[in-house]
Amino acid sequence: MLEFVEQSPVSAVCFLVVAFCLFYTWICKKDFFHPVVIYVFTQCLTLGISYLKVVPQMTDFRPVTWCVWGGALASFVMGALMYYSLSPSDAKSIDNQSVLKMHLEDYSWKRHFVCSIFLFLFFLGGVVGISYVAGGLIILSDNPGHWVSADIDYGYLPVLESSAPLTTCYFFLASFKDLNPHRWIRIISRVFAVLTPMMAFLCYPNRSTLLLCLGWSLIIYNYIKKRIDVKYIIVGMLLIVVFFVFVSQLRSQYGTNSIKGMTSRQIILMPYKYIANNYWNLDYAVNPPPDRTIHPFTMGVDALHGMLEYTRIPPAIRDMMGWDNMFNYKVQKVPGLNTTSYLWEVYKDWGIVGTVWFPFFASFFMCFLYERIHRHATPRNMILYSLFLYYVGWWWFVEGYKRGLLWLWIYMIFIFYKYCSTVRDANRNFNIGVSH
Repeated sequence: MLEFVEQSPVSAVCFLVVAFCLFYTWICKKDFFHPVVIYVFTQCLTLGISYLKVVPQMTDFRPVTWCVWGGALASFVMGALMYYSLSPSDAKSIDNQSVLKMHLEDYSWKRHFVCSIFLFLFFLGGVVGISYVAGGLIILSDNPGHWVSADIDYGYLPVLESSAPLTTCYFFLASFKDLNPHRWIRIISRVFAVLTPMMAFLCYPNRSTLLLCLGWSLIIYNYIKKRIDVKYIIVGMLLIVVFFVFVSQLRSQYGTNSIKGMTSRQIILMPYKYIANNYWNLDYAVNPPPDRTIHPFTMGVDALHGMLEYTRIPPAIRDMMGWDNMFNYKVQKVPGLNTTSYLWEVYKDWGIVGTVWFPFFASFFMCFLYERIHRHATPRNMILYSLFLYYVGWWWFVEGYKRGLLWLWIYMIFIFYKYCSTVRDANRNFNIGVSH
């Protein structure tokens, strides 16, 4: 143990923080799905794994990188502390296991079911379109890696197919007896909640889509039924690693067509590189070589990419200015390993100042939503919080706020909730009329 601490002090400290998070939630009966716990846990776990340095590309962070990473983590924690200092009564929900009380008196689950069917048809259009181009379900084809590569242009069909998580979420939410009084809707919703992610995986094997289906549903289940035991969360993380290796092989992501042709070391290094390259690319990006600038500051303009992506304006600006796209080709140390932390996106938009204020306000907002689902839990609040929390947990990998699909979902969630709550609005108007 002492030898490990001497050889990998950063990993040792990170794993100690991870162990504290697990102890805090397990022994002290706290909520693992609080935004601060999720953020600190995932950031320290992934950085601790990366700093094991089992490949030479993972070098020590330079001072600027530590300011970016450490400043963001401290800022996220400070955002939560600021929220609870301004709303001290809300802090009680952290100390006591709150019972979720959905405000559903006038929420129409029949209209909710109509919205779910609409989303499924939206998703089904993408499944049929992609299957038509590929000549069938991609996972059953002879060369799945070819059909999921950038060489195939599916147009907007992947946007339709990638709506599987939102579709699954709406069906999953309607499948609980505690919320939905209509038995026939619950039965049908349970079938479609399972069928949708299965169809998505068979049509287009994508880790992000399937994990979002599962993660989104898991967070919702945690608040509707009970808090999930930490030991099950740990087992689930191990299963995700196995799933990652399987899908990577299916997609031929690392240049080999069969797992039989790989050594045991290569198999182990696949998930490691997938995690670590986020951090070595971040360090490489914020400390560019002296002879060139990796990426110019976007002055916050590129931060609007997600909101307006489908207008074609942001992609045109990126092309005109020569900015990187979501694949971060300019900051990859190793060809093909091009992912990076969300902090790189914030850094290139606003610099170090942005890496401090962005997590602060994100944490403040997430704590507000967290308390809302304990005190005034509506389907809209539940869906939004679960979605945002998922991205908080995966921020070490993906910058969700720059994805047009995420913003499209947010628009649809608000529209659907307004549609399903018109019964309440009508009753309110009727009562006002009667009082007069």
